[in-house]
Amino acid sequence: MVKVDALGNEAPASAEDTSRLSVNDVFATFDLDEPHRWHAEVPVDPQLGSQELKVVWEDASGNSGDISQTAYNQPFLGRTGGHAVLDSANNRLLVTDRSQAGLIAIDLASGKRATLSPGAFAVGDIALDTANNRALVSDLEFVRTVDLATGERTTLSGRHIGGGTAFQRIYGLDLDSANSRVLVVDTSQDILFAVDLATGDRSVLSDADSLIGEGPAFGQISHVVVDSTNNRALLFDFGLPALVAVDLDTGDRTILSDSDTGTGITLQGTNTLTLDSANNRALITDSSSNSLVAIDLDTGDRTLISVDGTGSSTNFTGPIALALDSANNRALIPDYGTDLLLSVDLDTGNRSILFDGGTGTGPDFGFPRQLALDSLNNRALILDSSLEALIAVDLNTADRTIISGSNPVTPFKFPRGLALDRANNRAWVLDADLDALVAVDLDTGDRTIASGDGVGTGKAFVLPLGFALDKANNRALVTDWNLGALIAVDLQSGNRTVISDTDTGTGNPFEGPTQLALDSANNRVLVVDEDQHAVVAVDLDTGDRTIVSMDGVGTGNGPALGQPNSIALDSANNRALVTDRRWDTLVAIDLDTGDRSIVSDFNAGSALHLDNLVDLAFDSANNRAFVIDYTVKALVVVELETGEGAISSR
Repeated sequence: MVKVDALGNEAPASAEDTSRLSVNDVFATFDLDEPHRWHAEVPVDPQLGSQELKVVWEDASGNSGDISQTAYNQPFLGRTGGHAVLDSANNRLLVTDRSQAGLIAIDLASGKRATLSPGAFAVGDIALDTANNRALVSDLEFVRTVDLATGERTTLSGRHIGGGTAFQRIYGLDLDSANSRVLVVDTSQDILFAVDLATGDRSVLSDADSLIGEGPAFGQISHVVVDSTNNRALLFDFGLPALVAVDLDTGDRTILSDSDTGTGITLQGTNTLTLDSANNRALITDSSSNSLVAIDLDTGDRTLISVDGTGSSTNFTGPIALALDSANNRALIPDYGTDLLLSVDLDTGNRSILFDGGTGTGPDFGFPRQLALDSLNNRALILDSSLEALIAVDLNTADRTIISGSNPVTPFKFPRGLALDRANNRAWVLDADLDALVAVDLDTGDRTIASGDGVGTGKAFVLPLGFALDKANNRALVTDWNLGALIAVDLQSGNRTVISDTDTGTGNPFEGPTQLALDSANNRVLVVDEDQHAVVAVDLDTGDRTIVSMDGVGTGNGPALGQPNSIALDSANNRALVTDRRWDTLVAIDLDTGDRSIVSDFNAGSALHLDNLVDLAFDSANNRAFVIDYTVKALVVVELETGEGAISSR
């Protein structure tokens, strides 16, 4: 489902003015407390990369109209990883993702992605059964089938389904079509199984403990590929580590490549294994070196095909899956660290971006750090320390535009705070490396140091990490980690005055103050203290510090704050919104009780897996939050009512 809401800019202004309002023939529901706000939930086909939404309205006077909007449903390759197989007949790559995205198809002509079968697979190795238009997927104790037309899943073999020795923890699998079976690796039992495609019955092909097959015992097998020409299976064994051949008639095991067999790099671990029969070699992605490696099946020699320093262009960061495209002499590698689909030339090792999972046009984020919302212009402002730039993101199109680029005189080196001063058409940037507060003209991009680095009097910044704009008093409020202090900065003179530290105000001293939010109605600021794992309230008259929420203060239905790092005030609901980098969550904190509740969980296994939330902005008008993920390098929008998140720009 997708939820559509609006403030009625083009449609009728409120429920009282409206006789009919629908989205794709689903009638909208109006908010009783805020009659100008409405929403409608319409079904979305997960197998479509995009879908048209049509809003139709009619007011009490008989005036009518419609608004069309395209909703994009591009699944994100989560950092939990998965596996891939080429579906050459349909010119697409099928990719499993161990998050809720499930089985994803990437069209190799357009780059569009569609979810064929949503829902997590515990392991997710995949084989294509073209004759039956289905995929076979490993799922912990089960072999599942996925109908490629409908996405429907059934269990082929596993607990109570099929006879023979039960699976414990299966990992790799591959189709042995000549024998109407699928070969399955059980990494817990170190057994190579054969599963009958008609009955689901399991038989043991090779197992040293059961004296089935001769040769070295398995150590910890993980991946398998069928080499039908030579009537054998090739397995990667983490425990040895080695590439092992298993005779499909006898179960005999022979080491093809290890530290004593073949030359080249040392085998340490692999994320995937595939057969390049035309060149008599196996291809693996090596998890320790982020590389693509070829193993000669006659000699066992190991050759780096592509790695940082071998081959050119984009480096791998998480090459977990691999599919061979023999017709084009390339390997297709979904890189889960960057959400890119990479193509690797098998002759040169050169890497090229075939498609990316980006949203919007403009410069790609390098290391986005800080965020401010410019609601009037429907955009987000983002500071990127790698690009040394202030970037505007259009919230309609997701397009990115540099407002203030690299500046050798006043570079952004370690930006840790950003605030919008709309009245003066400028942004304020706090830079922890410059130890300064910088003003940025939003028309010209010009930068001026307003406090620090010789400007202004008072205690000098040492490691300023957070600030909030106090417009009513024409000042900025700055936290300094090393000083353990909250400092007021006069925006006219740049003069600095300590409001709260060990010598000013009562209460627990700061241990690691970072981001803060101004609560003007209560004449206080709310400060995130990472080292105390707490949110602290500071009285702006006295400097007194009071714990609002931490382990032992407040309850809540989620974990105690682990590594809170950014905060926004939701005054209408008397709560603070806090990102927690340890738990990968967006948390709401009741400002009366300190109770904590999880608004959105981006842990592994979630549909959108984020793992380094660095900043937060609250959009009260639309009841949503925007967060930045430093690792995924994306601006993410979170609907606060449901906790659902989506990439806004990347």
